[in-house]
Amino acid sequence: MNISQSIHEIFSREEVLADLFYDIFLDRHPEVQKYFVGVDLKQQAVVLTMMLSVIAEYSQHAYPAATRYLLVLGRKHQQLGIPVDLMPNFGRCLLETLERFHGRDWNAELRTAWQRAIALASQVLASGYEPEPVSSSPDTPGV
Repeated sequence: MNISQSIHEIFSREEVLADLFYDIFLDRHPEVQKYFVGVDLKQQAVVLTMMLSVIAEYSQHAYPAATRYLLVLGRKHQQLGIPVDLMPNFGRCLLETLERFHGRDWNAELRTAWQRAIALASQVLASGYEPEPVSSSPDTPGV
């Protein structure tokens, strides 16, 4: 199975992969639960499922539209106060979810493809975070 076939399988099944992801992510990392207060997780699961398609396509083609989308998503996460350093935890849980979802169809090639795709998308998403302004203290001359 390759990453395109993986996406096809994810979209073809009635079972929503993202439901499993949020169970894993929120259980493993209770510190992120505060970012999901008031969030409709069923709707969020649909958004994440569609995001997997963007992640897969970006890793294969790096379309400019996908790049812009990831940058906007990064900025949105920053506006929500979600620290960029949560991305590795998110990526690990997503990879585990994909492995569980695919079961016997999971293999080393697919794992490598998804690891690469998640890493590339995370890198672009992180670059959507605007740098924090540097504040000057009274002891530091302004530049």
